[in-house]
Amino acid sequence: FKNRRLVEGPLFPLNSCGLNDFLKSLMRFILFFSLLQPKHKQKMKGDTVNVRRSVRVKTKVPWMPPGKTSIRESAYKWEGPTHRLEITPPDSEKLLSVLRLSDLSTDEEDAIHSKMNKYEKKIDSLMNVVGTLKSEAKIQKREEQQQMAKRLLEEQKDELDEVTQELVETEHENTLLRRNIERITEEKDLTLMQKRHLQHEKECLMSKLVEAEMDGAAAAKQIHALKDTIGRLKNEKHMTSSDVNTLTRQKELLLQKLSTFEETNRTLRDLLKEQHSREVSSKLMEQQGLMLKRLSDSDAEKAVMQEQKHDQAKTACELSKSMEAVRGHLQAQLRNKEAENNRLAIQIRNLERSGAQHKAEVEHIMEQLKELKTKGERDKEALKKAIRAQKERAERSEEYAEQLNVQLAEKDSYVAEALSTLESWRSRYNKVVKDKTDLELEIVMLNSRITDLLEQQTSMEDKMREDRDALVDKLHRQATESTSFKMENERLKATMVPVEEKLNQAQMEVQQLKASLRNYEGLIETYKSQVLRTRMEADEVTVKLELCDKENKTLKDEMNKEIELARKQFQRQLAELEKLPEILKITETKLAECQDQLQSYEKKNMDLSAMITDLRQRIELQGDKMEMTREKYQSAQEENKQLILKLEELERKLETTGAQNIEFLQVIAKREESIHQSQLRLEEKTRECSSLARQLEMAIEDAKRQVEQTRDRAASRERAAQSKMLELETQLSRTKTELNQLRRRKEDSECRYQSRLQDLKDRLEQSESTNRSMQNYVQFLKSSYANVFGESALLSSPIRSRSPP
Repeated sequence: FKNRRLVEGPLFPLNSCGLNDFLKSLMRFILFFSLLQPKHKQKMKGDTVNVRRSVRVKTKVPWMPPGKTSIRESAYKWEGPTHRLEITPPDSEKLLSVLRLSDLSTDEEDAIHSKMNKYEKKIDSLMNVVGTLKSEAKIQKREEQQQMAKRLLEEQKDELDEVTQELVETEHENTLLRRNIERITEEKDLTLMQKRHLQHEKECLMSKLVEAEMDGAAAAKQIHALKDTIGRLKNEKHMTSSDVNTLTRQKELLLQKLSTFEETNRTLRDLLKEQHSREVSSKLMEQQGLMLKRLSDSDAEKAVMQEQKHDQAKTACELSKSMEAVRGHLQAQLRNKEAENNRLAIQIRNLERSGAQHKAEVEHIMEQLKELKTKGERDKEALKKAIRAQKERAERSEEYAEQLNVQLAEKDSYVAEALSTLESWRSRYNKVVKDKTDLELEIVMLNSRITDLLEQQTSMEDKMREDRDALVDKLHRQATESTSFKMENERLKATMVPVEEKLNQAQMEVQQLKASLRNYEGLIETYKSQVLRTRMEADEVTVKLELCDKENKTLKDEMNKEIELARKQFQRQLAELEKLPEILKITETKLAECQDQLQSYEKKNMDLSAMITDLRQRIELQGDKMEMTREKYQSAQEENKQLILKLEELERKLETTGAQNIEFLQVIAKREESIHQSQLRLEEKTRECSSLARQLEMAIEDAKRQVEQTRDRAASRERAAQSKMLELETQLSRTKTELNQLRRRKEDSECRYQSRLQDLKDRLEQSESTNRSMQNYVQFLKSSYANVFGESALLSSPIRSRSPP
């Protein structure tokens, strides 16, 4: 009965932790018992054989009741390192009726242990995945910060290069402008009084022209009167003293008129020369003012660019310092986190041995994971809404870009109109060139006077060529810069392709490692994709804005070039108009030649008058020689006829010169009107250019505002992502605290189990002591029974009991 009780179960309850060790020791004992039982049977068989042989020899032994056979040498002993156990094996039937393998089966416990091990493995995998996610997020943040810092440094370097190039160009332009200004520094700017003086001089010149025309008309009238008197004298054939006096008076009047005409022509020449010199000086002064303005603007731009350069250098130094500090801080954080990860890994490995009683807590953790999944789905929906809003904003930005394209098309149409106007001006210029070829035959005589002007023109043309060469160099530089930028963009794109492939490979490896937490991976991938999309959109917007800035710059450069071309054309036309006073000089030379001819004719008239006086004296002195004088008079009449014909020709020439002067005055008035209209058109074009520049500046400002808004939105999104990461980190910290609590509970449970094991050991020792006492008592009973009944009964009883089988 006592043995049965020992086999069935202990006298005290066992806990789950100590039960495992107890069952293991019990299984070892059963195996030991099963190994010893066949040897015991062999011994018993051997004993029976020997007993039967002895029975045949000895006498019969009295009968012994069954159940009281001797159990000598049937006790089994087991000694361990700390304990000792002695057991008397009962019959096999009783053993089977009491102890079965089904009672000692540990399938349920094995299942429980397997489940616990699975949960522990899941928890370990979760912790490992969370650690990897944290490390990957931190690495990505660091890489993004490094990339942003590199981009900022590259942009600042590019801006510094551009600024240096612009400074070099501005310095070159300043040197050229200073050289031009050093030639013009001796003259001063025009004032309002000087302009009024010029207007007054123009009025004086016009009055002098009118006076010259009046004097010419008076001279023509006097010539007509003289012609009439000569015709009258020719008809009368008798000259009186009154006729001679009228002739002399008319001669004197004609000489006075011619002298006044010469004086007015001389004053006109002087005034034209002075006006031409003043106009040239005024133009030079205007050019000087423009050059001074350009110099001041270039100096201001140079100062601003230098300030920007210093600021950018300071910011670059500060960024480099901050980058170095961030690198050191990040490296220290990485080392600390690696140490923490190692420590946590060691703690988790220690926790792998325990955790059997944490099913409820694991279920709680699974419920929390489900809640996190629901939160992640909500965050997904919110992010989808944000992506939709971003798409709408992107569509709006595309609409704005289309509007900008429409505006550019309008500007292109305006440029086409300007080109058409330029072609019309070119056609007019060709017409003027044709007129110029017609007038070159007359200008051949004046090449000696025009050489100085041609030298001035060559100098101006050399200056313009130098300016053109500078502009062409600028264009080549801009083209090279644009090509270099394109090559850099292509190189960056080419470098981005392997980086993207590496990222894809890393994402695939992360997906393979995160097979147990696909939901978290989905969330993180969505966050990454959204951040990448926002970044790509921001990069695209920045690229579009840079393209718009470049296009605006190109448009500005083209407009400035067209304006400069128009100015050059107008300057050419003004230079052609400046040749009008030269034409007037030509006409003045022709008038001077006519005056010389008139003087020669006057000299001839004087000779004729002297001859007439001589004839009068001869008539008075020699009446006899009248016939001879009449013949001479006839010859004189013939000469007078010739002179009259010459005078008529001179009158015709004077009329033609007057008509030419009127035509030239009309041409001058027309040219002045065209100049005024061209100036008005220039003013209108400058206004239109200024309005277009303002519109471009407004568009650039709007684009910059949009870029800033997109950057703010991206920053807000990054902040939201960081807040979500902080929330996840708080959740991880909570899980860590819960794990620490579980560890503490486990330690408490281990302490409890150890205390219970000690109690069990004490109870086992007590049970062993009781068993020993019982065994001693049984042995005493056996010895007493053997003494009473004898050894024969003890030997026959087992033979009878075991003979049937």
